[in-house]
Order: sequence, then C-alpha cells, then structure tokens
Amino acid sequence: MTGPPPAGPPGPDDDLERLRGRSGLSLDAEGRFLHRGEPVTHPRTLEALWRSLSRTPDGRYQVAIGRERAYVEVEDAPYAVRAVTPSPAGGAPLLHLSDGTAEPLDPAGLTCGADGVLRCRVKGGHRARFTRAGQLALGAALSEDPPGSGRFVLYVNGERRSVGRE
Repeated sequence: MTGPPPAGPPGPDDDLERLRGRSGLSLDAEGRFLHRGEPVTHPRTLEALWRSLSRTPDGRYQVAIGRERAYVEVEDAPYAVRAVTPSPAGGAPLLHLSDGTAEPLDPAGLTCGADGVLRCRVKGGHRARFTRAGQLALGAALSEDPPGSGRFVLYVNGERRSVGRE
C-alpha cells in the first residue's frame, strides 16, 4: 500500500503561520485590544490595529501592518457597540463602534443571545456585541412584546422590527 509522501521538515511558511498564531493579540468581549492579556492603550497603536483588522478567508481575524501579519483571538465578536444615539429623523439608531466608527443599526441583524446580550451585524457582515453602555442606550428604544414574554421589538421609521434570538 502506498500512502501520502512522508512529511518533510516544516517550511518557512509553516513557521510564519505558527508565529502569527502566537502573537498574543486578542479582542475581549468589551471590544478592547489586549496583548498577552494586558490592554493596549497607546492611541496610535490602537488606531493602527483597528485600521488593519480584517477577516481571513478561513474566518479568522488578523491585523496586517506593513508586511507583518498576526492573528487576533476574538473572545465573542470582533467589534463592540459602545454607545447608541437616536437618529434625528426617527430612522435607525446610530451605533458607535469600538474601532471609533459609527454606522446605522440594521434592525434585521439585531439579535439577543441566551446570555441576554444584544448582538448585531456591522461593516458588511461582521458580528458586533453590545457593551453594557451600548445595550442600556438601545434598551430605551426596545419594548417587550407581549409584556412578560422575553421577546423584544424595536420601532424604526414607525415600522415594528422583532429582535431575533440566537
């Protein structure tokens, strides 16, 4: 019987992948960048990390600065909703994200997990988790319907939108 050829010594690409996986970079559930468990606080470093965050074809997240790349462990979601402001025209509320950007909420992607935490889709499909502050801000716009059911609705432009369940 013949099988696959014997594996050779690891190549330079294998070594690079291992190094990228051991970067020590992570995003916690509150949307904070950490390095080996310690918060990254330098404003320009944070700006570079957020600006370069992307999803790889296999679904992992990485940062790429110049020719250097490193994988980022994501605890829950790559983005966090830190604040919510109402739309002046009664439209979708504006989400203020952990990377410093803001965008309107797409009510179709709003869900509530079994843990009671709201999540949504941002930036063309990336998952975002609401922080406590973000959830409290949006909570003012939610109604339990029917009362006592644990099911919630959001009204946007006078239209009733149900909050999905995860």
